[in-house]
Amino acid sequence: MKKKNVYCFKTGVSKMCIAVITAVFLITVSCATSEKTIVERAGIKGLVVPVDASGNEIEMQDRGGAIINCIPVWEGTQKQEMVVTANAQGDGSFSVDLPGGEYVVEIFLEGFYVKTFHLDLKTGKRYNLGKITLLKIEVGEGKPLKDGGPEEHLGSEGDVTIQPPVM
Repeated sequence: MKKKNVYCFKTGVSKMCIAVITAVFLITVSCATSEKTIVERAGIKGLVVPVDASGNEIEMQDRGGAIINCIPVWEGTQKQEMVVTANAQGDGSFSVDLPGGEYVVEIFLEGFYVKTFHLDLKTGKRYNLGKITLLKIEVGEGKPLKDGGPEEHLGSEGDVTIQPPVM
């Protein structure tokens, strides 16, 4: 028994033809909206912990001001123009997505020494750097020196000599 095509009276097109056109349209739209290439990313995460000279955590320090610079390294050269910069959250945690490759990671927090890591990130893997302690810069007691010479003290630390402008 032979099937008959059912025609739409208004357009003269069979329902089978309409179904095929609809299926082709849906497949085309699906392919166009999906990613053509999938790039697996790598990344780093960690927690910035400010500490004093004794190694004690400084609880009241704002950690949200920490800056994480990820500088790609190609053929042994840092590519400063391609740096990826991120900020830590208020609790000091951070997470940075990066393409796989070699990086120099610098972590800054105002008033603290910079911590630097050299990493080779594998594609698709997120590295946990754990707790990253940043040591507070302590202001030492010392006398200001003139031109760096040890015997040429400027006087007391608060003395300033102001010269009038030369006309």
